[in-house]
Amino acid sequence: MNSRPAYYLESVGRAIQLLDCFTRDTPELRLTDLSNALEMSKAQVLRIASTLEMSGYLLRDPQTKRYRLGIRLFQLGMLVQQQIDLRRIVHPYLEDLVAHADESARLIVPDDDGPICLDLVESRQGTRVFAQLGQRMPWNAGTSPKLILAFLPDERRERILTQNQFQRYTERTVTDPGTLREEVREIRQKGYHIGRRDLDQDATGISAPLFDHDGQIVGTINFSVPVSRVSEQRIEELLQLLIEAAHEISLQLGYQPADHPQHAIAVSD
Repeated sequence: MNSRPAYYLESVGRAIQLLDCFTRDTPELRLTDLSNALEMSKAQVLRIASTLEMSGYLLRDPQTKRYRLGIRLFQLGMLVQQQIDLRRIVHPYLEDLVAHADESARLIVPDDDGPICLDLVESRQGTRVFAQLGQRMPWNAGTSPKLILAFLPDERRERILTQNQFQRYTERTVTDPGTLREEVREIRQKGYHIGRRDLDQDATGISAPLFDHDGQIVGTINFSVPVSRVSEQRIEELLQLLIEAAHEISLQLGYQPADHPQHAIAVSD
């Protein structure tokens, strides 16, 4: 049975299949390669490839005769990237998390001067951890800052660790760069972070990372919960909610888990 939509255009479908032949492992392909991959005659493939070449979607090296993706696809990709609004994507997930957990949920994003709360949805409970939209956080305290720090590129992380004078907020706050370096290394291995009383004496934080199409961390989602009403079992329940939501958000941002196995724990199904 043909499951294609009624308005499916065979010629357009073949052009898309041809473009899909190009991957990171095969960035350049000969006409013969495309013909074999698509199980089409060289004459058919040549007509499609020539049309795509004329429109800037393919380039053909005049010497090697190999095709590669054209600048027009790059331009369209940049347009898509610009249209992706992290806050717009994440906000419905924050609302859903609060609806399920009735705890405040936040989106925290990296910034060189300290991570920033880009979005938040407050718990309806009378006792809750105070959060402020646009609030800047220190790198050495709180769950999201340390989780972001753990997944930043090595050079950027080291610059933050060596150039900052870290302040103490509670008796649990880590201010020594060497100790903090070891802590974020362990956090990276786990792929998430649960922090207790190192920024707010009365708060427990639980965070999961968000990754983009390049596997780079673009932020975290987290719960901030008063210590007085959270048990270890409750922490595990909240963590699972965050991990599942972070995985779905990362996929929307173009993240491909198979390309980044080192992140598998953080955003596993």
